Amino acid sequence: MANTKSESLDSKLSTDQLITSVRVLNCGRAEQHKEHRYGSKLPQLWWVFFGRTWVPLPLQCFVIEHRNGLVLFDTGIDPAISSDKAYIKQAIGRFLLSRIFRFHLTDRDRIDHVLANAGIAASDVRIAVISHLHFDHVGGIAHIPQADLLVSERETAILSEPHPEREWILREHIEIPDAKWRQIALQSSDDPLFDGFDGIHDVAGDGSMILLPTPGHTAGSISMLVRQNGWDPILLVGDLTYEAAMLEQDRVPGTGDRKTLLASFAKVRELKKLLPELVIIASHDFGAEAAISGATRTKSTFI
Repeated sequence: MANTKSESLDSKLSTDQLITSVRVLNCGRAEQHKEHRYGSKLPQLWWVFFGRTWVPLPLQCFVIEHRNGLVLFDTGIDPAISSDKAYIKQAIGRFLLSRIFRFHLTDRDRIDHVLANAGIAASDVRIAVISHLHFDHVGGIAHIPQADLLVSERETAILSEPHPEREWILREHIEIPDAKWRQIALQSSDDPLFDGFDGIHDVAGDGSMILLPTPGHTAGSISMLVRQNGWDPILLVGDLTYEAAMLEQDRVPGTGDRKTLLASFAKVRELKKLLPELVIIASHDFGAEAAISGATRTKSTFI
């Protein structure tokens, strides 16, 4: 028998136009080692220093137009990372950065400029969901000071560890004046859709944007399920994978905790069994824009 709460939620989604659009925002481009993107049996430090094959890395975030206001999923990168030699304080971080990434950024890739190019004022963003605290996902928070910044409690706990910068979580660009951080404690749900997950958070309280824990890339990484009647459901997974096909194939990237990643992969695939039309969108996937376009194309309904 279907869960009563789930039935009620589906009914609400079917009668309300809660979300009018989901769009990909291009926040610049970079390159990464092939082993970084697709995984390798070689030790990480080997490909960092000796890897010779670089592959493109799109830098993307997402904007959701909800009836209660604009929501970002991540905030892109700060272009200063490629021009300001003091952007990373730790010498070892500065030494390693150019060996892990090659950035191709301009000032136009800053989130307020990216939003303006999309016809959106940065001041209109009401909420930014932060999938995880890596610098290419929190780089725009200074330019949306009015927005509530939603992040999992487990992710913020990394900031209390001795050296978060070793995980490329740069405290100086996160703990900034006036940032309106909201630590999210995930709550248990009686909706059978989410049985495999350790809690959820309903962003707007209407079932249209549900945060799910998908650790592995970082300990507190979260994904967001976006649902609107007439669309395929969308799961924005951040950096859980770099390409949706890799998740389907259990192909783990070259970073993160392999065991935890595989466990999160399995939970996402189980969710897809329950939602067969689910479209999985990774933040660094070149297919993100086409996938979202296909998912949000209004489906005809025949009675």
